[in-house]
Amino acid sequence: MEPTGHWLSLAYWLKEQKIKVVVVNPSHVKKSKELDDNSPTKIDVKDARVISRLIEEGRYSEPYLPEGIYADLREGINCMTS
Repeated sequence: MEPTGHWLSLAYWLKEQKIKVVVVNPSHVKKSKELDDNSPTKIDVKDARVISRLIEEGRYSEPYLPEGIYADLREGINCMTS
């Protein structure tokens, strides 16, 4: 997935379902999309195609999804900095 907006809830749910979660860099998606057809237009079908190709090529990372007290600490820090 492309980690933009509210993606963490989905990531945690997928992890609970024993589905591997990987993310691609949003700037890589944008650049790859522009290279494909020389157009920066944002179309969901086009984005899905680009994201799947990046994953197929191994250009992804596995996000750290803390659990328990570590998740609480992360959320607390985010509340303090907002």
